[in-house]
Amino acid sequence: MSNLLPKYPSSKGIKSKESLYLPRHDGKFISDKGGLDKNIIWNVEDIIGFIFPKIYQPKYNEIATKFINFVLEYEKTGKEEITKFVNDNNYSRSTLENEIIPKMVSFGLLKREREQAKSGKSRYLILSDSLTFSNYLERIASAWSMVVLTARQKRKVKNNDKI
Repeated sequence: MSNLLPKYPSSKGIKSKESLYLPRHDGKFISDKGGLDKNIIWNVEDIIGFIFPKIYQPKYNEIATKFINFVLEYEKTGKEEITKFVNDNNYSRSTLENEIIPKMVSFGLLKREREQAKSGKSRYLILSDSLTFSNYLERIASAWSMVVLTARQKRKVKNNDKI
């Protein structure tokens, strides 16, 4: 008899482009940022550390932190501003456009648009800040909170019925 289970492709884990670094909530990484206390402000570098962890991707972390701070200075960031950023900081445009920007867009930190060029067929990249990242994580957290509160309420009702 043959094996009826499907053969899955070999995997080396979650792709880096899709991974979010979530270390222990009670570990050093979080405690160094002030813990989970909502009254302590985490800065851009702290937040980028979850997307490009300094321990695993130090150069990407450095570039992403500087770039997001740069983008936050403008309402819209276009080709000229991106070129200025790359030249001023001596970073690889390829790394920025092929690694950093796509991950920040897919996670919802940046919004990407294309602007029609005045001449020719090229469409220039336009970036702006986005709240999708926070909305995404708040939705996950809210759903988990509702699941836990519902389970607690059901246990409470069940225990009261036994009395």
